[in-house]
Order: sequence, then structure tokens, then C-alpha cells
Amino acid sequence: MSRFSRFNVTASLLASVWLVILLIPVVVLLVVDGPLWRKIAGTALFVAFAAVYSVAFGLMDSTPSRFTPRGRFLFWLVPLAVIAVATGAVAGLSAGYLVPFLVAYFAFPLPPSRSIAPALVIVISSSWTVLTVAEDGELGILGATLASPVFVYLVALASQRADREQQLSHDLAQAREREGVAVDVHDLLGHSLTVVTLKAELASRLVDTDPAAAKDELAQIARISRTSLAEVRATVTRLRQPDLIGEIEGARRALATAGIAASLPKDAGLAGPNARLFSWVVREAVTNVVRHSGATRCTVEIGPDRVRITDDGRGFDGAEGNGLSGLRQRVEDAGGTLSVTAASGTTGTEVLVTMTGTQTGEDS
Repeated sequence: MSRFSRFNVTASLLASVWLVILLIPVVVLLVVDGPLWRKIAGTALFVAFAAVYSVAFGLMDSTPSRFTPRGRFLFWLVPLAVIAVATGAVAGLSAGYLVPFLVAYFAFPLPPSRSIAPALVIVISSSWTVLTVAEDGELGILGATLASPVFVYLVALASQRADREQQLSHDLAQAREREGVAVDVHDLLGHSLTVVTLKAELASRLVDTDPAAAKDELAQIARISRTSLAEVRATVTRLRQPDLIGEIEGARRALATAGIAASLPKDAGLAGPNARLFSWVVREAVTNVVRHSGATRCTVEIGPDRVRITDDGRGFDGAEGNGLSGLRQRVEDAGGTLSVTAASGTTGTEVLVTMTGTQTGEDS
């Protein structure tokens, strides 16, 4: 993988959007009286700082690849610091406009415990320099060396807190999901293995006295094992974020394992922007067919604005479990409707989702 393929465009853009502020010192440098070389060199240094700053945020997480994260941080800090010092030597107090960016370089990637000290050093030293050498008309530069860095640091703290809360929320959701899967697998296997054990013991007693009955018990054991395997597979797939192609293939395997004939679509692209939502529908509906329907056949039909799953099982009893009620909420949030009814002309069940609103798909 090339270094450019590892470039974090989002991080670079978020960092670079504020670089437009550097137009202020560049314009001041160009319009005030001074030697031409100073104007050219100063402008070049501001441009160089902006370029290195933008690239640093894009590559800090990956390049140089042989360095540790701390090493990469220092690797990009060195040219930024050198350019900032050189800018100060050429452009004078106008280099103070670089201070908020140097503070941001520490504040956003690093935790507060590691960024506060260098940020304070940069702010105090640059502000002291301004107070020491600036003339009365130049004291406004303190806005760049004092006020702006404080604002930048507070924004960084708020951003890091929001990231932590989002990560905690994600971790909690994953923990709850794993707990739910563990409970389901325990319940499924506990019941199935108990039945398999009892039937195996019965078959062992019948094998000599009634071979036909023993053979029937063994056939039931095989059927229960296949169904349990399909249920476990369907349950474990909940740990994955769905995609429609993967869910159709997973449905094919689960139905085949349970001994249920399947009619599934070959082109998942028909769903268009609804693909993510329809993958949840296929997952939940097929899982219910495997677990509860007693069906011999299941059909999945997908179109641009609808998905329909039917089976020829014992039918829907009207009771919605957590999975189905959660799916209904997900569909309604995406602007669609979900109905669960008796399949037309059969004793089975039809799950139909239609997208009638203006929203399509979802990404939760």
C-alpha cells in the first residue's frame, strides 16, 4: 500500500480548513513597507507551513510506517517547528498567527495530560515575546498568540470528550449485543442438547427391541441438530454489521442447514439505497423462519422499494418478539412500513417492508 492510499483525507481537511486565517499575515506582509526578499521569503514560509501542516494531519497515523505513533508525531512536529522559527525570523511578529496551529497540533492528537504542558509553553513564550518587543499598534497580535490558542484548546477538549462518549456508547451497544447473543445461544443449545440427549438415550434402549422406533428417534435427532445449527448460525450473524449480499448468502446457508428449500434473489443491487435496511429485514425474517415457522420453503423477493419474505409454515400468531419489534422501529425510522400477515393462499407467513417515505436506507 502506498503512502498516498493511507492518507487520511478527512483529518487533513478538518485541520486545513482554518489555514485560510494565514492569509491575514501574508497580506500584511505584502502591503507594508519592506524589502522584496522579506515579502517573498515570508510568503513562502507561510505557504510551506500550511502545506506541511495539512500533510502532517493526513499522514500522522501511518507515515513513516516504521515509526511508532509517538515517533510519527515528532517526525512531523520537527519541520513545523523549524518553519515557525524561520517565519518568526523573517516575518517578525506576524509569525504569531502560527501559534494556534501549533497548539492544535498538540491538542487534537494527544490527550490533555500530554498536550497541556507544551501548549502552555507555546502560548506563554509567544505572548511574552509580543509583550516584550511589540509596539503599541502591534499588541493586537495577542489575539493570535493568546486568545485563539485558548479557544483552539477548548475546542479540542470538547472534540475529544465527544469522541470518548461516542466510543463508550458503541462499546456498550456491542456489549449488550454480545450478551444477547450469549443468552440466545445458551437457550438454543440448552434446550436442543437436552432433547437430543433424551432421544439418544431412548434410541439406545430401542435399538434392540424396536429398531424401527430407534431409527425414527435417530432421524429426529438429526433433524433437531440441523435446526439447532441453523439457529446458532442465524444468531451469531447478529454480531456482524449486515450487507445485503452477505445476508442473502447467510440466509441460503441457514435455510439449507435447517432443511428448508429457499428461493432467493440473485441481484442484490435491485435494493439500491435501501440495501442496508433490507439486509436487516432479511436477517430477522429468515432467522424467524428457521426458528419458529416449521416451514419447508422460504422465498425472499427484493425490489427497489420493497422486500418480501414468505414461508409455508404454521403461520404468524400475532406476537412480536424483541427482534421483530426492533425491526419495525428501524423500518419506520427509515420512512418505511412493515407488515406481518398470513401468506396469501397458504398457512404460512408474509413479512413485507415497503419504503413509502422520502427517506431511504439507514446506517445505524
